[in-house]
Amino acid sequence: MTIGKLALILVLPFAIVSGCSRPKAPELVSDPAPELDAIEPRSPDILVITVDTLRADRLGCYGFDAARTPNIDRLAREGVRVQHAVAPAPITMPSHTSIFTGLDPPAHGVRDNGTYPVPQEIETLAERLRGAGYQTQAFVSAEVLDSRYGLDQGFDGYDDELWNEAGPTDFKRQERPANKTMDRVLQWLSQRPVPADPLFLWVHLFDPHQPYEPPASAAQGTPTLYDGEIAFVDRQIGRLIKALEDEGALDETIVVFTSDHGESLGEHGEETHAVFIYESTIRIPLIVRYPPKLPAGKVHMQSVRIVDLMPTILGLADQAQTKVQGSDLSKALVSAKPPPALPQYSESLYPELAFGMAALQGLRLDDWTYIRAPRAELYDRATDPGETRNLLDLARDAPGAAVAKRKADDLDQLLSELIERGRRLDIVAQPKPLDEDTVKMLRALGYMEETEAPDALRGMDPKDGVPIYRKVSEAFRLARDGNCPAAVELLSPLLRMLPNLVQARNRIAKCQLQMGNPKAAKQQYLKSLAYDPNQEGVLLQLGRMQMAEKDLEGARQRFLRALDVIPNSADAMVLLGHLDFSAGQPKEAEAWYRKAIEADPARPIPYLFLGDLYFRQAKFADAKSAYEQARKIAPTDFVATLQTGICTLALGELDAAEPLLLEASRIDPTQWQPFYYLACARAAQGEPDAALSQLDKAVELGFSDAERLRRERCFRPLQGDPRFQKLARGLAAQ
Repeated sequence: MTIGKLALILVLPFAIVSGCSRPKAPELVSDPAPELDAIEPRSPDILVITVDTLRADRLGCYGFDAARTPNIDRLAREGVRVQHAVAPAPITMPSHTSIFTGLDPPAHGVRDNGTYPVPQEIETLAERLRGAGYQTQAFVSAEVLDSRYGLDQGFDGYDDELWNEAGPTDFKRQERPANKTMDRVLQWLSQRPVPADPLFLWVHLFDPHQPYEPPASAAQGTPTLYDGEIAFVDRQIGRLIKALEDEGALDETIVVFTSDHGESLGEHGEETHAVFIYESTIRIPLIVRYPPKLPAGKVHMQSVRIVDLMPTILGLADQAQTKVQGSDLSKALVSAKPPPALPQYSESLYPELAFGMAALQGLRLDDWTYIRAPRAELYDRATDPGETRNLLDLARDAPGAAVAKRKADDLDQLLSELIERGRRLDIVAQPKPLDEDTVKMLRALGYMEETEAPDALRGMDPKDGVPIYRKVSEAFRLARDGNCPAAVELLSPLLRMLPNLVQARNRIAKCQLQMGNPKAAKQQYLKSLAYDPNQEGVLLQLGRMQMAEKDLEGARQRFLRALDVIPNSADAMVLLGHLDFSAGQPKEAEAWYRKAIEADPARPIPYLFLGDLYFRQAKFADAKSAYEQARKIAPTDFVATLQTGICTLALGELDAAEPLLLEASRIDPTQWQPFYYLACARAAQGEPDAALSQLDKAVELGFSDAERLRRERCFRPLQGDPRFQKLARGLAAQ
């Protein structure tokens, strides 16, 4: 049974009990059944599960006895487990892009989170499968994979709706815990109509990413909180496996389980990931289960690259291949004799982009790891699996030094060839430079002079930057814990030494805003932009600050520049719409809001702004419709619920307005507006006692506008009531 049949079986019991009589059996037809060999076999369903920040060696099936991962271990027992799988980058977006394009970062051009969207010219796995008749659906659990960055290409549905989760802070990204993501996956499967089309489903779970905050029940019995997060994710994967198994769909589905990168956990001086490309962050788990073609319990000992996943999935599903850098290993996973090892590329541009140090590029071949850096590194993992003894550090006349040097030279040449082959694909969008006006402004303010870091620091070997990473990590922790003054104090000396630490500058800027110093914050954002002009978030924040300063044209240019960087930035579109509406151009504003909705229909903010536009034009029916759309996405949003209630009240639907206003008061009981409009509704219904009671609550919560109270049409029936008059006089006297 396929995943497609799962939806039918999950809803069938409701159909059976909904009626009392048994339906008549269909009449037999005389047409003969088609020949069996004339029926084209249905393509298999495909399920890809990616768990963010997951080390292979923290799973039971990879030998970690303290692991609590029975469901992942089961997939390994029933499928093929790859002993050594390699990610191309220790960063979420570049690595996921490689999974779904079959290309290494130099080819697809996505080198970091939040700045590099997936080029439209690249064909993704979802696009290829949708073209072959698949229904395609994705569920992601972190803002870093938001659809505006382009990985939604080819998906019929892309669930990145994180609006009902705990809101992000200035220092913590928005994410959805694995149990809630899996709830949505299972609900979607249960409600999916039973189609003839096969399904490609991607489920992304983010929990092992720091900060490690597993539920207490999952952390119990695990050696670290990181392992507790993994145990929690395993439970959620078990729910999906059970649902497929219970309905007979599991064995007819190609199941791929993997990660985007690992986690250093203190190895090589790195607490988490992103800087180094050692095994701790580059080696990932990879399990493929598909009983019709793959044996159970097999361990594939040859190294596999993450770019091999796309062609291998296409091979297992008997789909046509496309031009990628990866290889189809569907037959190699079965063979007792694996093919020759292929070189495995990896990189981290993070030291360069975030710290102004040297980028790292590496190559793995057989048991060798070579890392190109100011002080190059070569490791023999056969004798040094932890990559702790750099063979290039051997004295020139030491035994093995000459051999190591020749090996490093060979691997360095191969690395250059791999990078060049990727660039020849000619699909990488070039970074956009600063516009001329911004350059002039930065020079006039004295910010461009700092873009030349001291010669002694430019291109620093990331290995020498470990003390800097630790200080930055500690400062980020302080800011996340609410101690911004200490964070600024720790980061400021670092910026004097390394002025191009853009993430540190951005963190100081956010702290300065929290500390009530917008001028200092703006200076830091401008300096950050001088080093890296392609920061959507910084451009948007500077634009907002310029709006507050009444520099509306300057703000507009910031938002347009943000659209240059991320063409699907719904935030930039909404802010441009707000500028147009403020300038008395409602049609232009409406066009921007609708573009934002088209770019990201799962985001409530464009609907809220569109509703506000209609509301201020007294188009209450249109406003209500927009607010209702926002409520569908974010049912617990106070503004969407309140405004829907107010519009309903304005349309004269008093009975329908009351429950909406009551719901708004439950969502945020500290706000006076729901009680004020409930008073309106009660007064209009001829209930003066109830109306005055609600008004008293509104006043207790901060309502103080006596003139508005006298002017409000809905309170005209109360004008002669002494209690109302006393209330109005009391407000006027305040």
